[in-house]
Formats: sequence, structure tokens, C-alpha cells
Amino acid sequence: MNSSPRFSSTTASTADAADAADAPVPIGEVAGLVRMWDFRPMLPLRPVMFKRAWASSRYKRPRPQHSEIKPLGRSDLWVVYFAYCPDERFETHQRFTLERLKDSGFKVLVICATRSPAAVPMEIDKYADALYWKDLPGYDFSAYTLALELVSTHSPGATVMILNDSVFGPFADLRPFVAAARWDLTGFTASSLEENHVQSYAFLFHGMDPTRLEALRAVFYKDWAYSHGDGAVYCQETRMARIASRSMSVGAFYYSDGKTIDDPCLRRPFELLDAGFPFLKRSLLGRMHMFQNPDRVREALLTYNHPLQISSPR
Repeated sequence: MNSSPRFSSTTASTADAADAADAPVPIGEVAGLVRMWDFRPMLPLRPVMFKRAWASSRYKRPRPQHSEIKPLGRSDLWVVYFAYCPDERFETHQRFTLERLKDSGFKVLVICATRSPAAVPMEIDKYADALYWKDLPGYDFSAYTLALELVSTHSPGATVMILNDSVFGPFADLRPFVAAARWDLTGFTASSLEENHVQSYAFLFHGMDPTRLEALRAVFYKDWAYSHGDGAVYCQETRMARIASRSMSVGAFYYSDGKTIDDPCLRRPFELLDAGFPFLKRSLLGRMHMFQNPDRVREALLTYNHPLQISSPR
């Protein structure tokens, strides 16, 4: 259990740790959520263990192929963006995100999933400081694995913020979130569903290097990935924080304990935005539309001058 935030000696200097601990928290209080939460491991219930075993045996496949388009260099901070482009289109929500990241001055590593390297939309290149192709199978964790391998090899010791395109945004400057990320693994939100875990649409590692990555191989696999979302959720996302906590500090900007709110991003999206939170789940206009009024979601997007997306949200 992590009783207090810390940085490991391999990830940041004492001054860096103090800076993070003293940095202003970039978000306000939201009713029903714990702000700046220290991770506490929770043993998964037996049904969850059965689901994991079934998903692992049913959906495990070899890792998808990948290749380099624009190589990754050295930087103290990389923002990784996973763009899923099965129709070979660069969508409006992806463009919005990458424009915001570049406007903030971040070094951006894009992992783009298409049917072939030649199908990667050409426009992505102008937003990417490093660009790699990944084949379509494997879900987001196969892209995350590739990104962490690249950073740990070519930019060891860097801070890595990982985002996928399942969210609209960012609608706030992400630099204060990097500054206030006081844990070695920091989630934007965390939930007690299945077990206490960091939600994987956006999270951040400090000090990513080969040693740190090796300690995370129980969720960032060398040789395989999953062909279905259940495998990624049950075997990777919901286990990541607990595996990480064995060797590093873990926490999140917001946490829901399940007593009043099960998923912060679905149950309190507008309260989160009002508190300065930078993201809005795209699935609120798709398969999770029953959680919020879609018209209100569209109004929120218009408030932030966000163009409505072309493709159906995941």
C-alpha cells in the first residue's frame, strides 16, 4: 500500500519529487470522488478471476506487427497518442487532440493502427515528432507496449503520458497535470470496478527505462496481445496499477470507490469538466449513450469549440 506519494530514485531527483508534491492541483473537487488518491490494492473477487482466466485463454494472440515511419529521439517528456484508423481516415477528434498537444509544446509519439504502413494517413505526420505503424489487432495495450519499449530504449528516464483516441480533448492544458503527477504511475481517473485500478484511456509514467518496463511485463507483454476488448480490460487495464504498485508509487487525480459512482467519466462527465478535467469520453455519444443525454454531450463539445466527429464513437 502506498501511504504517501513518492518518486523512486531511478525516476526523478529529490528536487523533482518536491516540485511534484508542491505543484498546484489542476482540478477541483467533485462530489462523490476522491481527489489526489493514493492507490490501495484490492484482491479481485473470484468471478473476476474466472473472467480473466477465460479472456486470457480465449483471446490471447501473437503481438501485432509494427514498423517505424519516423524514429523516436530523446526527450525528457513524451506524450504518446494511439490513433486507431481502421478506415484509413484521420478523424476530426484525432486532429483536435493532436493540435492541442502540439500547441502545448509537447513532443508527440503517435502509434497509428491501420491495415498497412502505407495506409497511415499522411496528415498525421505533421503532428508527430515520432510515428510508428501498428497492425489493427491488439487493442490499445499493444500500442502502449510498443510506445514504452521505444521510450525505454531510445529515451530512457523520460516521463511518458499515454492517451488513446477514446476521449475527446484535451480541453485544458495538460502541462499542469504533468507537473502535479506525484506518483510514478499517475492515472487521470481510477475506479474500484473489478478491483482498484487506474483507467487506461490516459495515464502517465515517470522515469520509463528498461528496468521499469521489465517490472511491468505482467501487463505489457513481450510476445502477445488480445484480440478482444475483454482481454485488454480484464488482463491488462484492471491489473496494471496493482502490478505497478509492487515496484513504484501509484495514484490518480480522481478515484471512485463504487459506493456512489462506479465510473467517473460516465457518471460525472460534466462535473469533471467544470472542475478543470481535460477529457470527455467519446462513448457517451456511442455505446454508452444511456449514461448521459447525448444532446448535453454535444453542447459540451460546442462549448470547447470541438468539431463533432465523423466516425461512430467507440
